[in-house]
Amino acid sequence: MESSGRRTLAVVVPVHNELANIGPFFERLAAALATLPGIESRIVFVNDGSDDGSYERIRELARSDDRVKIVTLSRQFGYHGVLMAGLSLASADLYAIVDVDGEDPPELFREFLAAIVSGADVAYGIRSNRPEPSPITFGRRLFYYVNKWIADSEIIVWMAEFAMITRQVRDAIIAPRTTYPFLRAEIGYVGFARVGIPYVRGARMSGKTHYSMWRMTRFAVSGFLASSTFPLRLILYLAALTAVLFPVAMAVVGGGPAGATTLAAITALYFILFSLPTIALYLARTYKNGVARPTFIVDRNKTSL
Repeated sequence: MESSGRRTLAVVVPVHNELANIGPFFERLAAALATLPGIESRIVFVNDGSDDGSYERIRELARSDDRVKIVTLSRQFGYHGVLMAGLSLASADLYAIVDVDGEDPPELFREFLAAIVSGADVAYGIRSNRPEPSPITFGRRLFYYVNKWIADSEIIVWMAEFAMITRQVRDAIIAPRTTYPFLRAEIGYVGFARVGIPYVRGARMSGKTHYSMWRMTRFAVSGFLASSTFPLRLILYLAALTAVLFPVAMAVVGGGPAGATTLAAITALYFILFSLPTIALYLARTYKNGVARPTFIVDRNKTSL
């Protein structure tokens, strides 16, 4: 808490090759922050290995506005590594996350803050569906509902990382030392009082999204693996089901010893094709967590907090 009694807010802004968006976004964000009562804000741009001049543009902003801080990573570590860097390194009473592309409106911070002042520890945006190709809309819905169904702990449906949180939530989120952070799953796991605020997601201000269908699929798989052990339990369920159904299938199909051998071989093949890759995925993640390489590495020469 500041001696003036004003609470501090650190706005974490991930940046990877967003040169054209940084200036317009900053103007919009600065205007939104000016409407927050009793708040002293700082804007923490986290540069995720940009090579298009984004770092130099942020430096220009920092020279003209002392609220602007820069964290530069030594290479591209990915979206969640960037968020963990910003949350871990910034010190404040409140934390907010917003992307630099303008799709999520920083004007909603005023409502986020009102929810936190009223007693919430997490205020987050509930995304509405926007016009986009139907396969992406279907895949997004499938991800949220399947993830909610199989998750080991609570998953907040339609929540992205556009949110404002208190310091105690931030401390709980950064405490685990997993190599695979997945922030929305971490927020669901730690609990605390939450308020969701619906909003209409806008179009990108400039440039193309960095998320191709392949990257979105990888993101979804990472979300499943980070929040659930159900795929491992499913192997056990399938084994038990096979043990029950195999004799029934043999009684119906018949075929004698030769038929039983063929059916057993086919069943075992498909079981192995499912179970071994699943186990391998979790084993790889366990191995990497054991090695415990950092989720991000900061380039101190290009960092100013």
